[in-house]
Amino acid sequence: MDLEPEKDVSPGAWTLKVDGSSTSERSGAGFILKSPEGFTIQTTISFGFPVKNNQAEYEALITGLKLSRTLRVKDLKIYSDSQIVVKQTNGEYIAKDHTLAKYQALVQSYLASIPNHQVLQVCQEENEEADILSNLVRNSSDLDCLVYFEELLKPFIEPGEILEIENNQNWMTPFINYLEKGELPEDKGKAQRLKAKASKFFIEEGLLYRSTFSSPILKCLGPEEAKYCLA
Repeated sequence: MDLEPEKDVSPGAWTLKVDGSSTSERSGAGFILKSPEGFTIQTTISFGFPVKNNQAEYEALITGLKLSRTLRVKDLKIYSDSQIVVKQTNGEYIAKDHTLAKYQALVQSYLASIPNHQVLQVCQEENEEADILSNLVRNSSDLDCLVYFEELLKPFIEPGEILEIENNQNWMTPFINYLEKGELPEDKGKAQRLKAKASKFFIEEGLLYRSTFSSPILKCLGPEEAKYCLA
C-alpha cells in the first residue's frame, strides 16, 4: 500500500490531521488543524452516542472541516490513517454501507467550500499526534491545557435544528439584513458606511462572525448573550 509522505505539503497549505477510534471500553476522536504560519488548534472529541471506528474517523474529519470552513481555509491537506475514509472521500471506494454513504456525502459538501484540498492516507506512526488526541478524555492528566475538548451528543449525519440568529433588533441586525438580503439604509451615507463595515463580517450556519487580521475569527453576540458571557 502506497502512503503519501507529509513532506509533500505545500508552503501555503493548512494541514488537518484526523483520527478516530472505538473499542468496547471507550470511543473518541481528535484532530489537529495547523496554518502555514504554524498556528495550531488541537481538539479531542468524545461521543455521547455509540460509534464504530470508521464513524469516529468521519466525525473527526467533519469537525475539522467545519472549523476549516469557519476560518475560511482555501488550501488544505488532510491526513488520515483510515484507508476506507480516505478512499471513500476521494471517490475511489463507493460507500455501500448506508451510514457511511451519508458521511461520504456530508464530507463532500464541506470540501466543496475549500477550493484546493487533498485527502491523503498516512501510516499510523505518521498520524501519532491525532491518535493521541483521540484517546484522551476530559480531565485526563495527559490533556494539555492548549487542547480543546468537544463532546458530540449526536452524529453529524442526523438532522438537527437550524440555528437562527435571534429576531430581536440589535446592533447586528443591519449587518445580517445586508449580508442575507442585500438590504441597505435609504440614506446613501449610512448605506456606504454599512457596506464598508460589513466587509469584515460573514454568516456561517446562522451565526454572525467578524474576521480580523490580528486575532482569530470572532463570534458576534447579542445583548443577552453578552450579558451571559460577562456574568
